Amino acid sequence: MASCRRRKSEAGAGMDAISELPAEVKERILECLPTRDAARTALLSTHWNDVWLRHGQLVFDKDFFECFSKYEGEKGMAQISTINDILMLRGPVKKFTLHIRHASDPKPQQSDLDRWCRLLSRNGLQELSLFISDNHQLPSCIFSCRTVKQLFLGDLIFDLSIPGCIFPSATSLAFKHAEFSDNVKGIVYRIPNLEELSFSRCKGITNFEIISPKLESLRVIGSLCWELDDSRWFTLYLRTIKALCLSANLLPCKNAGIATTTFPTAINLRVIELYELSFSCGEKLAFVLQLLQHSPNLCELKMTASDNCMCEITTGTRLLDDPNSCILKQDLKILNTVMIEGFSGSIPEKLFVKVLLLKSPALERFLIMEYADIDTSEAVKSLRELLHFPRASLKARIVCVEHDDTVSGLFNYIWF
Repeated sequence: MASCRRRKSEAGAGMDAISELPAEVKERILECLPTRDAARTALLSTHWNDVWLRHGQLVFDKDFFECFSKYEGEKGMAQISTINDILMLRGPVKKFTLHIRHASDPKPQQSDLDRWCRLLSRNGLQELSLFISDNHQLPSCIFSCRTVKQLFLGDLIFDLSIPGCIFPSATSLAFKHAEFSDNVKGIVYRIPNLEELSFSRCKGITNFEIISPKLESLRVIGSLCWELDDSRWFTLYLRTIKALCLSANLLPCKNAGIATTTFPTAINLRVIELYELSFSCGEKLAFVLQLLQHSPNLCELKMTASDNCMCEITTGTRLLDDPNSCILKQDLKILNTVMIEGFSGSIPEKLFVKVLLLKSPALERFLIMEYADIDTSEAVKSLRELLHFPRASLKARIVCVEHDDTVSGLFNYIWF
């Protein structure tokens, strides 16, 4: 009996020791737990309940919603009610994540989303990650929230038809699978502190125009139902950005307008990443050459080649061979690193490499990763040709490597 009481006493002392941990340690513990498990700590003691109510990071995603599997038909109502209760009973929420993307997830109304966002916008919100389907609109209170700095918005409709300042404190804004309504076309929004802007598989991007003097990075990847045929939209941001990431498959083929785009001088542009570029397409290649020509301070150029274009290979070849074309007429004076992935050894690809070697007097590293299915003999032949190309830089080193799916970044290679 005595030993039993002693064991209970020791267990109670252990529990007291956990409860008496410093508040910052408890908060750190909750940060490492999923929201559903963090919520359960409130049952341990009043100390932990207080920590839970102060916990400023909430994540409502597939893992959280799986907790409600036992509710059967009323599961959706229980999920929405739980989110309501959690938001109503707590202090500042610095980071809020809501991902509703699966058939088993709740189906909130627009009024639910509006209510949640009103609570968050008044409660110190700094980071918002919102993925919600069923054609919901981003609540208007988020546009005017003065505390939120990072936004990741997906599966939403952008339909704010009132011009002015939006996201006043935001430094990072990313859209994924979002749709920009025709109602916002022609409206120019001001986002004064924005530094990073990203679009991934969005629709109607050219309807969205902003003024952001601090913008440094623009990323446009694989948009749905959209091509970069409105060159005015694209060139709006070239004067300020330092880094550009663009899916070249968004550039329309057989469009003379895209090939004659008038670029402003991208005086601050240091890094360009181009994905899925077909070197055989004369229009796309002309666009890229014009972009390079108007980027006098470019330091890094990263590209992935693609053969998904239906243009004849002679189209790109003629452009690179023609001395009177828009081929680079002046040197890329500080370009020091070039990386091309998916190199198949086609004539336009080799001519493009030749041009860069001739026009880059500061070039030091030129990495080429071969196309996955390239013939070995063809690869050896291409390498021999590349190594004999003249170079404007005595320091330029060409490294050719086999395709490797395990490589996470081309900069991981050792340069010789």
